[in-house]
Amino acid sequence: MFRLLLIGTVLTLGHALGHADDQVAIDSIKKNGGLVLPSPGGKNQWDIQFQLRGRDLTDDGLADVARLGNVVELNLRDTKITSAGLVHLKGLAKLTRLHLERTNVGDEGIANLTKLTTLEYLNLYGTKITDKSLDHLAGLKNLRQLYVWQTDVTDAGIAKFKKALPAVSVVKGIDLSTIIPVAKEEPKPENDLKWLPEGGDEKPPAKSVTGEFIFVRFINERDKPVKLFWIDYGGKPKLYGVIEPGDQRRQSTYEGAVWMLADERDKPLGYFVTGREFARAIIPK
Repeated sequence: MFRLLLIGTVLTLGHALGHADDQVAIDSIKKNGGLVLPSPGGKNQWDIQFQLRGRDLTDDGLADVARLGNVVELNLRDTKITSAGLVHLKGLAKLTRLHLERTNVGDEGIANLTKLTTLEYLNLYGTKITDKSLDHLAGLKNLRQLYVWQTDVTDAGIAKFKKALPAVSVVKGIDLSTIIPVAKEEPKPENDLKWLPEGGDEKPPAKSVTGEFIFVRFINERDKPVKLFWIDYGGKPKLYGVIEPGDQRRQSTYEGAVWMLADERDKPLGYFVTGREFARAIIPK
């Protein structure tokens, strides 16, 4: 009995210390301007964004991200990190989305990402990579989207990479001189969620309910950033992210969830209520 009590005490103490370590890392990330948001994909999983207020982030600041561990999404766009800083990302085994746009990252840094086997989305737009980086990434079997616009990656390198990972969509950029205007209007996609404007006749439910797991793609058509809040099961708003003008966010959620969009001062703009199917939610101008 004493032995069981001792084991239970040790486990409880270890659990508490783990949470304390997480909080220290979160506090340090926030001090560096990072936004730390809970991911609905699992308990104690995180979405971290530095592209809004943390653009002065340097390589040393990534050590706090590594210390937190269970990071699902990480946005380092426009920060001051270099290839040397990516060594801190080697152990992020649950990372699915990584933004490195317009950072001072090159081939030697991408070599640190070879073990991120859960990675699905990687944006390297405006970095210093070459075809060597594609060789480093060729073993990431879950990768589906790769952006290499305005880099030194070549068509030959992409062709070789696609042989290894044919399911990956590689975006190299747009040659405007080859675009031919087409008058034909595209058909309207199905499964659009209804926009419920703040103060309108149709009110959203007071809180979210539990349902089937789905994804929603939030698209910001406004000319200003919007904040995305989930209205939890008690009716309280919880911030999940910021969507820049013209940008979009693919969000895991559940059927019967209420999502609120607000301006930069947290003033509500409107709501979406999820259904049973994967859908998109267009935030109007």
